Amino acid sequence: MRSPCVVVGAGAAGLAVSRALVDVGLDHVVLEREGVGSTWQNQRWDSFRLNTPGWMNSVLGEVAPTSFSTRDEVVTLLGERAAALPVRTHTPVVAIDHDGHTFSVRTADEQIQAATVVLASGFQNVPRVPTQAGRLAPRVFQLHAGEYRGPSRLPEGAVLVIGSAQSGCQIAEDLALAGRRVFLSTSRVGRWPWAYRGRELMGWLVACGFWDQRPQDLANPADTRAATPVVASGGRSLSLQILAGLGVTLLGRFESVHAEKVSFGGSVSEHVQYADDVATRLTAMADEFIARLGIEAPAPDPDPGAGAAALQDATTRELDLAEAGVSTVVWCTGFTTDVSWLHLPILDDAGRPTHDRCATAVPGMWLIGLPWLTRRGSGILYGLPDDADEVARGVALHQA
Repeated sequence: MRSPCVVVGAGAAGLAVSRALVDVGLDHVVLEREGVGSTWQNQRWDSFRLNTPGWMNSVLGEVAPTSFSTRDEVVTLLGERAAALPVRTHTPVVAIDHDGHTFSVRTADEQIQAATVVLASGFQNVPRVPTQAGRLAPRVFQLHAGEYRGPSRLPEGAVLVIGSAQSGCQIAEDLALAGRRVFLSTSRVGRWPWAYRGRELMGWLVACGFWDQRPQDLANPADTRAATPVVASGGRSLSLQILAGLGVTLLGRFESVHAEKVSFGGSVSEHVQYADDVATRLTAMADEFIARLGIEAPAPDPDPGAGAAALQDATTRELDLAEAGVSTVVWCTGFTTDVSWLHLPILDDAGRPTHDRCATAVPGMWLIGLPWLTRRGSGILYGLPDDADEVARGVALHQA
């Protein structure tokens, strides 16, 4: 089989590219290893809602501007988008090669010769768990954030959540609101208050160009590796202080485990301060934008995520899981990927894809859906349409 373009992955990114290719009249096929939006279906918990409002999620189709779609709603919306696009589900790609002129895309059943390829399968879809997880006492039930579905699916007892980025904080909140005793191992992750000066802070940040920042605009290039600041799903603030107020015990950064003993380092107070500092910098960006344009905006309300956290365990260096009644450990330690099927030199020594905006080092191959491809917003739903248009233009020029 021959196709001018193969898109790998039918999540939000792949469907955005497919729509853009259709709009410019380019034939293509989208190959999805499972069902449409399978990552959303398989790696999100039951109470999950988006933390961006509908007006930022046009890639999903017709959604109410102030809505916050649930996991199942996202999957349904993606399915509706896919119905009008050339998507082939349950067709995993097992190898991609390039002979210098043409891509060979192999599935289990056929080989497709393609002039161009777009990788929209993501590079963060394989759960990453520290090797030390194997040292936990066998009685302790452990799972990755991608496997977590809800408090009722876990054994009775307290839960240790390791990792305080977006998933870790939201899962800790989900457990605490269900009445579970929760311990949270924290790290340096920023946060932002949801509402600020009469609208969502997210909205002010869109207006002032925060999401349009390019990697070269940053004073410190390492900031492209920083975790996205934490905010609760459904349009609410979330912080370590809020979690402490819900009864979550804050601990330091995970260091090691031996059977029932888990060790921590770092300072919870420093992690709280770092998050607050990020919130201050982001609200200052909004303030500067408001002042520069002479916008009439109300004075800031008190930040619900600020204040002194309950740091009674800030000096805890070791937690005895048995003594604390911990039955479960949830590893909120991120994702990696397996691209052994990609037989092309597009990864650096750390396994990260190299790129110039959305283009890879292999002519005719593009990426979409990864953070910081063209700008800060590349890795979220809000930024996909613009990146998809850029990819479609690149595909069209390559085929001209």
